[in-house]
Amino acid sequence: MTKPLIAADVPFFRAADGGLATATRQFGAPCEGRYVLALLEPGIQFDIDRLRREKHELVGELTVRCDLPGARTFEGTLSTADFNLSSARARQERARLLADRAKAPEVDWTGLVEEFCQRVLAAERSGAPAVLLRDVPKPPEDAFYDVVGFSVPKHLPTVIFGDGGTAKSYYALWIAGELARQGIRVGFFDWEFDGGAHRDRLERLFGPDMPDVYYVRCERPLVHESDRLRRIAREHRLQYAIFDSMAFAADGPPEAADVAARHYLAVRQIGLGSLHIAHITKAEGGDQKPFGSAFWHNGARSTWFVKLANTSDDKAQITIGLFNRKVNLGPLCPAIGLAIEFSAVRTAFTRTNLATVDDLADRLPLRQRIEHLLKGGALTLATIAEELSAKVDTVNKTVTRDEGRRFVKVPGPDGIYRIGLAERSIA
Repeated sequence: MTKPLIAADVPFFRAADGGLATATRQFGAPCEGRYVLALLEPGIQFDIDRLRREKHELVGELTVRCDLPGARTFEGTLSTADFNLSSARARQERARLLADRAKAPEVDWTGLVEEFCQRVLAAERSGAPAVLLRDVPKPPEDAFYDVVGFSVPKHLPTVIFGDGGTAKSYYALWIAGELARQGIRVGFFDWEFDGGAHRDRLERLFGPDMPDVYYVRCERPLVHESDRLRRIAREHRLQYAIFDSMAFAADGPPEAADVAARHYLAVRQIGLGSLHIAHITKAEGGDQKPFGSAFWHNGARSTWFVKLANTSDDKAQITIGLFNRKVNLGPLCPAIGLAIEFSAVRTAFTRTNLATVDDLADRLPLRQRIEHLLKGGALTLATIAEELSAKVDTVNKTVTRDEGRRFVKVPGPDGIYRIGLAERSIA
């Protein structure tokens, strides 16, 4: 029996709108500040990124791609330009441009632009729904990366700050290489140096068998580089990034709160855990927070101060101390001491005890200084206080807080008890 003829079997048949009304649609937000509408059968895609509010109107960078025969595209892209979704006039003008370049009169570009704008505006108005906190998945217990005592959140921003010449960038590159050795995919986003210099440093740190660290040279403020960095992060499946440095990546004076806020928003949109390098102010208390607005410190989930101590006469050896000033996800980490040795072809970072470094020991918590002092044997409260230039009452309170855990009180032959280490056997 002959199959009945239908309209779709007629060669010259085509739906009046190019089949758009029945085309399969996929609409979603792949990441924060981005929406995509794809019409699968005709091969048309609307993609808007870098969404922002300008004078209460929603603006973004709109890219339209299509596979229509005869369309005037560049590598499949019909048009890319900033676009005001809130403006009816802008919608009409963009639809006319798309129609002219697509050479497909059967496509209702005005209707497609209108549909896309309404979907995006509705999604922005709705936002993410409210959820019960008890239904939110618990964060993983291993929420930190650790490199020789330097602990940083895996998915949140950390800041290290210090004066110039404290080897912050060198140290950050060493952290990147050590993370890469742990199997973490790391990027180094650089505003200060250049790739050749960092490549030389990486080889000095790790030898010819250098770990995989993805390097990106940045020329513009982070808010303008964020799209490129997000794309690179997706392409290379990066998990962590170094940003060197905050002052050069800022899009305005570091003292301005809105500059810091925009910086952290851009970091959030890139979607990686990150380590940011900053400087300090010369004012009193400059070792407590990075230079600029307090929001640089407040916006980070962890901050570390870097202090330079001993330097050899030939500058071939230096010692730095790192002091954890803030952490939102747990207790403060112990201070870290690092000796850095520069030879003709290698640079070596090795852990050192800060209690033995004169320039840095007084920055350690009193408890740590007492522990180090008592490694030589039990001492009276008065002797401890004199050795550490502390008050006897302060030493007594510190010992009492950790009595039985770190410290023990041992009776002396003169009727005066001594303080010893809990794990040490004292006769």
